[in-house]
Amino acid sequence: MIPERLKWTPELVNRFWNGIAQTSLVQLNFAKQAGPSLLAAIKHLLSRQGQILDFGAGDGDLVRLLCEQGFQAAAYEPAEGRISALETSLSGIPGFLGVIGPQAKHLFDVVIMSEVIEHVLDEELDVTLNRLAEFTRPGGTLIITTPNNENLEMGMIYCPVSNQLFHRWQHVRSFNEETLPALLAQFGFEEIVTHRLGFDPAVLLPWDPDSMGPLGADGQPLPIPDYITKLHNNEKATIGSESNLMYVGRRIDS
Repeated sequence: MIPERLKWTPELVNRFWNGIAQTSLVQLNFAKQAGPSLLAAIKHLLSRQGQILDFGAGDGDLVRLLCEQGFQAAAYEPAEGRISALETSLSGIPGFLGVIGPQAKHLFDVVIMSEVIEHVLDEELDVTLNRLAEFTRPGGTLIITTPNNENLEMGMIYCPVSNQLFHRWQHVRSFNEETLPALLAQFGFEEIVTHRLGFDPAVLLPWDPDSMGPLGADGQPLPIPDYITKLHNNEKATIGSESNLMYVGRRIDS
């Protein structure tokens, strides 16, 4: 039989991620694997006096990292089965601002949407991006990461029980450095810069803004690589494998 393509629905998406949360596959979550590298790449955009929202917080790994490094962060997670787990796992952490829901009216200085936009279903995209804008204060910063020009077909897997094909990580859309800023401009965001980068710890963690930087054999600090200078100056940078996009935008005053 010719395989059929799975039609994702909100119910199936919730079941998928609630199911993943019960397995060791959570160890492959982006924030768990690449969170420290992401934080090193965006720390120059953050203030410890400001308030940060992780939009689509999953298991809370990025929120935990932010709080552990002295930032104030809240979590937004639309999957109902994950909300109580998030509240329990992050409760009591200094700097944790709580879990917020779709009806919250709070404005944040920085909103991070890391490896989320590629999962949003067509019928939910406008609502999701409008909500993203509503959470970002005018003049505030939006940071989005997503796979760079992903070939969705190569991410498919086949289920022999149902005879269906579906993306192994529930990705439903792919972006490049032109299409992502163009989409976000429709929802009130002005592009500052979009980088192409791989979140490899070896190329980002040594240059964390809070560290002294690596030392050479003579004990002196090594020169800062050009790609790090560009990153910190919000100039377009290409780093490592270029497997991901990192969009930085500003919420336009309305």
